[in-house]
Amino acid sequence: MALRGYLTYSSIFLAVLAAPPLLNQQQAGGGQRPVGTSFGVPGSSSKFDYVIIGGGTAGLTVAERLSEDPTVSVAVIEAGGFYELDNGNKSQIPAFYLKDFNQTAAPETIQPLVDWGYIIEPQVGLANRRFHYSQGKTLSGCSGRNSNIFTRATKGYHDRWAALVGDQSWAWDDILPYYKKSVAFTPPNAEKMGVDANIPYDRAAYGPGGPLHVTYSNYYQPMNPGLIKGFEALNLSSQPGFSSGRMDGYGYLAVSIDPDTQLKDSSETAFLSQAFNATSFRVYKNTIAKKILFEGTTATGVQVETAGLSYTLEAAKEVIVSAGVMRSPQMLMVSGIGPRDILTQHNIPVIVDRQVGQNWQDHCAFEFQYEMKVEGNAALEGDKQFLNQATQEFIQRQTGPLTSWGGDILGFEKLPNPYRKALSQSALDELAELPDDQPEIEWLIASHGPQAATRSYVTFTPAILAVTSKGTIGLTSADPADNPIIDPKTFSSPTEQALGVQIYKRLQDFVRATGLTTGPELKVGDLGTSDAAILEGIKQTGLPWYHGVASCPMGKADDPNAVVDSSGKVFGVKGLRVIDASVIPLIAPGHSMAPVYMVAEKLADAIKKGL
Repeated sequence: MALRGYLTYSSIFLAVLAAPPLLNQQQAGGGQRPVGTSFGVPGSSSKFDYVIIGGGTAGLTVAERLSEDPTVSVAVIEAGGFYELDNGNKSQIPAFYLKDFNQTAAPETIQPLVDWGYIIEPQVGLANRRFHYSQGKTLSGCSGRNSNIFTRATKGYHDRWAALVGDQSWAWDDILPYYKKSVAFTPPNAEKMGVDANIPYDRAAYGPGGPLHVTYSNYYQPMNPGLIKGFEALNLSSQPGFSSGRMDGYGYLAVSIDPDTQLKDSSETAFLSQAFNATSFRVYKNTIAKKILFEGTTATGVQVETAGLSYTLEAAKEVIVSAGVMRSPQMLMVSGIGPRDILTQHNIPVIVDRQVGQNWQDHCAFEFQYEMKVEGNAALEGDKQFLNQATQEFIQRQTGPLTSWGGDILGFEKLPNPYRKALSQSALDELAELPDDQPEIEWLIASHGPQAATRSYVTFTPAILAVTSKGTIGLTSADPADNPIIDPKTFSSPTEQALGVQIYKRLQDFVRATGLTTGPELKVGDLGTSDAAILEGIKQTGLPWYHGVASCPMGKADDPNAVVDSSGKVFGVKGLRVIDASVIPLIAPGHSMAPVYMVAEKLADAIKKGL
């Protein structure tokens, strides 16, 4: 296959350009710091101030921020290694995102060195299909596995979050500095895009500069003018990106890639590279956290295992669980914190009976695919000439389609009339619970197509952001090496289903207005006008959208569904926090990566302040 040829051709180039950050460590005074200094010794029990379970998006951010204090010692336990070494350049080049992030439930398609290989339960709302729910098992977590789209939520969403948890510090004005803290923003490079691209953006939405690069791809998708025409036909207005607390309209999407190399930037390349400079920072890679250890109800450390060696990492101050939306609830449950019935079933002594893993939320998206009249990323798969040209552009100038995951423009809106009038009163009542500024629909469009495509394709992916269904995460066994039971219950609520039918109808207007497509829709065909037929058809092309949150939700102490308080501390115990997507109590509109970085920044700051 042509892409494999590219991977071989460019391997030396990328090894030089983007080696993992551990390979260059300079000590104060000019000496070369031994690489091994930054890594723990497997089998040797040790004691640290903070022990962090999970070296993902949140875990590495928290680790770096805590290790800025030279008097503080930090250990990170990560089941994976470095994706640059374990996955070639498939986790580095933006255009390879979907090559590396497949949805099929076939085990042979999953890369076990960088992915947990979760296969979720059959989804009743999606025609009883099963999916691979990709989650990073690598230093960086999902920030090294996803499309790197960078959107922030709305002001109203954050104000609702603050009210729910009883803590105004989660309101928009208070959390905006933490959104800004991580990011080093670079404006779009119109010269490298090769067109007179006018990319609106809000410079004031970004701060003076953090370690994480956020910018724009150096490739202006040829389908963009058609998409703008389509959005304007839907009466959506242009917005200067989606980082200012407002999401109504369409705009160009920012992504976390390096502006110079155009390679993906992750918590590993951004935060871990800085943390390696701390003398008291250690990473235990390829290491499984087996369970949190307690003395009474106080967390004292973590039992871990590396290649069969079992040992203990003690925590003098706190254990911090940052293992992700699936693994964090699993870790709490195997350690004795969770629903009593689940723990008892697996003979796990109950420390705290709490609804861990019972309130998970995720978006549902639908894919509709067409042949496209203009050039796009889809042809990279099977058009050797197009691929070779793109390869040269990437290597020589860091431009062209390989710098793009496949799309440039997003749209957000609430469902308008006349479609809204078709919803039942009960659906309207549920939707009315969302803030006025929070969109119900996302329009994501990318040049993706069938495997081995030699022509150009476009995939329209509308997503439901008004989530009313809740999923669960349970245990397969008491051993955390066994993947948990995952049932997101995607597209299972009547309100979501009614909204999905109307989104399909609105999609037809959008597709026609773009003027981009030729021929019929390729995945499910023409579903007609019957609501019942449309519903059955979109169930065949729907999917969970990998934005899971709220499996260990934040809340008030008297909220029976809450697992942690507003500073991430687990109710009922001491010395234990959860800091990652699992504590976000309400699913955000848009994409989840930026909110996770924000949560990590805010709660790391809380720890440093003694909160």
